[in-house]
Amino acid sequence: MKYCPHCGNPVRETAKFCPSCGQPLNSPGQASTTPGSSSENNQIKGFYDNATAKLSHYTGEEGAVKVNIGDLFSEVFKHHTKDEANSIFIAGTKTTTPALADVSDEWAKPWLFSRILLGFLLAFAALLYMADSFENSNAIPGLIMVGAFAVPFSGLVFFFEANAFKDISLFEIVKVFFIGGIFSLVVTLFLYQFVSFSAANQIFGVLTLKDSLAIGLVEELGKVLIVSYFISQLDVRHILDGILIGAAVGAGFAAFETAGYIYNAGTNNLVAVAILRGWSAIGGHLVWAAIAGGAIMIVKRDQPFKFSQLLDTRFLVFFILAVLMHATWDWDVTVLGSDYLKLILLIVLAWIVVFVLMNAGLKEISHLKQQTQS
Repeated sequence: MKYCPHCGNPVRETAKFCPSCGQPLNSPGQASTTPGSSSENNQIKGFYDNATAKLSHYTGEEGAVKVNIGDLFSEVFKHHTKDEANSIFIAGTKTTTPALADVSDEWAKPWLFSRILLGFLLAFAALLYMADSFENSNAIPGLIMVGAFAVPFSGLVFFFEANAFKDISLFEIVKVFFIGGIFSLVVTLFLYQFVSFSAANQIFGVLTLKDSLAIGLVEELGKVLIVSYFISQLDVRHILDGILIGAAVGAGFAAFETAGYIYNAGTNNLVAVAILRGWSAIGGHLVWAAIAGGAIMIVKRDQPFKFSQLLDTRFLVFFILAVLMHATWDWDVTVLGSDYLKLILLIVLAWIVVFVLMNAGLKEISHLKQQTQS
């Protein structure tokens, strides 16, 4: 059996092209006789390329999505001045929104989010020291809020930096974060009135697949309704804008929900719950809502928003993905016996979908520039 050196899939002895990835096999020596570790890597790469290419099709683009993670975060460990930070935060006003010709279609290199996260972590450590060493109960509310807001708000700043159009101000985003986050929780609680859960959940607190799907559908739909409102109210027209607004609603939802979970955990489990929900928030509500926001803009573009757009297949593909990831997150099932491994895999998957949408958003810039030049 021969294997393609590009994707690792089996090929015929006489094949000149791989039937799976389409890459040419110029010489017999290019096809490996054993899959080996390199072929396994190629298989993973081939699966990633195929998956992102298929998802890209629903954004209106073609081909696999290439993301250099090292380059994306290359500015995080470099020194930056206060003026550089200020220039990021003052984006989105009439005088600071760049013209289309000045908008870059290259991948952004966010860094300010890491400083925000570090500040939250230092504050959490100081409050924990106050509560533990001095037995000061006044530090508990601060611990709850800082622990709940640290990752969601820092993640939101990441998306704010990544919005190449820089046409939404920090004031608007913070407003969406608080108002959108709270009202998405309210809408979700309303929608829960129409959902019933299994006896296993009511008696033993076990979430079946059906229960998890119901939770995923209700909570993602609740956020989509609020994201849709703000997209319409702010009259945004770009995919990256939709991703940012979705992230703002999702971050607010995650922060206020997590604050409730930490509070209900009690003083003995407060720190453990804050840490678990803190690190895992990087791939939860924040990202799922960002996916929905970007998907709305795929079907809306520069048209007025209509709820009928939410029935478009291009939106539904991404929305269903978000629902399924949410449902799997809540479902009482493990991967190789580990809940943490399941969460990590879901976080990676969610960010792959986000990168597909961000890639479409960057290509949209190129298309707009070409339209203005023609």
